[in-house]
Amino acid sequence: MLRRLIESRFAGARRAAADALDGLDDRSKLFTLELAEEQQRLTRLVIVALGALVVSIVAVVWAAATLVAFTWDTEWRQVTLVGLLVFWIAFAVVLGLKAKSLLEDSREAFRFTRQVAADDVERLREALR
Repeated sequence: MLRRLIESRFAGARRAAADALDGLDDRSKLFTLELAEEQQRLTRLVIVALGALVVSIVAVVWAAATLVAFTWDTEWRQVTLVGLLVFWIAFAVVLGLKAKSLLEDSREAFRFTRQVAADDVERLREALR
């Protein structure tokens, strides 16, 4: 009786292991495809973000220099400089919040691979019961 119980447990484990090995090739291909897709997305994101950052910095510095030049000989000189400082601080806060948002969106990376792995683990658990 104990032998039958043990054999049935091993048979279930063998079937589950065989199923997992059969699907391993498909899962590795799925992971490779999703990895390549994520790599392309991140590369595009970095290139676009760096380009936008460079152009934005040049434009804002140019605008700030122009504004300071126009107000230098007036009583608004200090107000202009403080206003520019406040603008830069607010801009930095907005960029920080946007970066935080982008990091939170990274939870969607490898969604299908994680789902298939979770399904495999669940099937293994059921087979071992």
